[in-house]
Amino acid sequence: MSPMNSIKSLKASYNKKGTIMVPFGEKLNPLNDKDFYNLKNYCEKVNKEFIKIGDAGEKNHLLVGRFMTDKKKPEVVNNKFSKKVLSILKKPKMKRFIKSIVNTNKKLFLRRVQFNQISKNCFVGYHLDVDSNPEYVAACVIQLGSKFKGGLYRVYQKKSKKFFDYAPGQGSLIISNCKYPHEVTKVKSGKRASLVFFISYNKGLNKRYS
Repeated sequence: MSPMNSIKSLKASYNKKGTIMVPFGEKLNPLNDKDFYNLKNYCEKVNKEFIKIGDAGEKNHLLVGRFMTDKKKPEVVNNKFSKKVLSILKKPKMKRFIKSIVNTNKKLFLRRVQFNQISKNCFVGYHLDVDSNPEYVAACVIQLGSKFKGGLYRVYQKKSKKFFDYAPGQGSLIISNCKYPHEVTKVKSGKRASLVFFISYNKGLNKRYS
């Protein structure tokens, strides 16, 4: 395994930049072909709503399909896809990989899971995920398609104007520290589709409302 693809190098990059991205098909990417295409199928079929303002109050312009919400507490959305999606995301290989990147032995809980579809000239505005829930540890993003241009995952460094851009490909997995500001830049063409889920050490009430 090359140094660029080792757990050690990914952890170092996560600690330095607040984000890592692992392409689909790389040995460390915890998704297999079957799980990826099932997730893609569920996300294509789930009902969606148009969102202009995000959970953290940021300006958005995208379609969202929900599998788990986290308003006052985490709740599984009542549709025929939610439990199927969650069962894939809770697989041991996925949990082990995320734990290794965020460097914890604590138990991790899913708190919010949703599909995001961003079309031409649309975006996700600059925001902090901990503004939605102060106990979010990391946001994980599985890219479901590749036929788009633009739509970079842009992560700003703490107390700095410096940022790093990530151009996701189909099946890539991004793990991003929720204490780092970020955005998704405007999509120039096509549709950018992704499954986003947030992890925490707490499965109880959302302390944003306490």
